[in-house]
Amino acid sequence: MKIDKSTAIPLYSQVESKLEDNIISGVWDVGYQLPTETELARLLDVSNITIKRAIMNLVDKGMLVRQRGRGTFVTGEQTEKNIHKSEFIRMDEQVSNSHDLLSNEYHKLNPSIAKKLEMTVDTEFVYLERIGYEDGEKVSLEYTYIPQKVWPEEELIIDENVFIYDVLKKVCGITLKRSKNYFSGAVANEKEVELLGVRQNTPLFVWERITFSHTDEAVEYSKFVMKQDKDKYYLELDLT
Repeated sequence: MKIDKSTAIPLYSQVESKLEDNIISGVWDVGYQLPTETELARLLDVSNITIKRAIMNLVDKGMLVRQRGRGTFVTGEQTEKNIHKSEFIRMDEQVSNSHDLLSNEYHKLNPSIAKKLEMTVDTEFVYLERIGYEDGEKVSLEYTYIPQKVWPEEELIIDENVFIYDVLKKVCGITLKRSKNYFSGAVANEKEVELLGVRQNTPLFVWERITFSHTDEAVEYSKFVMKQDKDKYYLELDLT
């Protein structure tokens, strides 16, 4: 691996490309432990800072993982998931999720959410904030708002692993009709850095969902802020 210091291409970008080539080509297989940053810096004749930046970019892409006290390792490929079959969209089946419940509030005001649901700014909500896990690893922050008017006053949300659509159907007695979903990107803020264990400004996948009852009334808003290092979502269209 040689670095061209005469080109205008930044050194960290060249290092990143060469490390990525080793991973994609299979020279470094899944589970391979990279040489230390000092060893790579000496091998490529660049600074440790350059190596660290290149490695962290590949960590953000999900190609490498850093383990405290052990080193840096090559990860497996991202899992492809069909958006149409995602648990965030489907209404007809329950999925097994693990969560930590961070917040559970009642009669919460949020004018911006009320506006999204075409409700008055003084609309009150039942609010849930959770961390989602997959295979024991933090993968998402989830924010859910359910209009207080559809919520039985005496009911409390105790199960942190509750499936939101089960709550709407079994607790609120609502027949669900459809959901509207929005997809966007964001970079990690201070809260997401702390709770998801990512770096500041790490790219994140944002999924917003509004669910409607059989009477076309909005009965739920959820926002899922997800890490991108494990999963890769796709949409398959039948053109026949």
